[in-house]
Amino acid sequence: MGAITTTLNWTALIGWTVVAVMTVFLHLSGDDTPSGELMKITLFCELICASETLKIAAGLLRGDLALSFTVHYTRLLMYFVTMPHSEVSTTVVKMILLAWSLTEMFRYPMVLFPEVPLLRTIRYATPLITFPLGAGTEAYAAYKVLMVTENMLLKPVLGLVVLINVGGGTLWYPGMIHKVVRSVSGKKKAK
Repeated sequence: MGAITTTLNWTALIGWTVVAVMTVFLHLSGDDTPSGELMKITLFCELICASETLKIAAGLLRGDLALSFTVHYTRLLMYFVTMPHSEVSTTVVKMILLAWSLTEMFRYPMVLFPEVPLLRTIRYATPLITFPLGAGTEAYAAYKVLMVTENMLLKPVLGLVVLINVGGGTLWYPGMIHKVVRSVSGKKKAK
């Protein structure tokens, strides 16, 4: 792993941790609206994550290109279109931020320390909780905006998010469970 990649990975890990902590404190304080600072940190971290899609496409990083594109296209659409929309409640925005940040908080340690089997298991297990939360709230936010937008370009894009997050999520979830089982059984074989 090169120095720039390592620096970006540590930056993303720290940044997503800050997003998670700020989101939890925001909720506990009773304040509903995410601050501009929280949203800027979120965008910065998401752009680091989205840059990995380009690395996968260039063959510099292993990964599922279609899945990476879909995840980060959806996140950026949520960030710029649905999260700031008046039809989407601040509770939904906070749930999306929490799902994204927790997912990445538990993914980056495995990226930074790939030789640690426990980190791989945690990385694969975390989305069993965060994926339904994130995909569900993203689909709900997309649906809320879809129902009121008059923008004919946004309608199919938002409809696609609902379809992919609900339909695709239902299809992908068993595979996610399989990865956790395989990771745990691989850890046991190593002993």
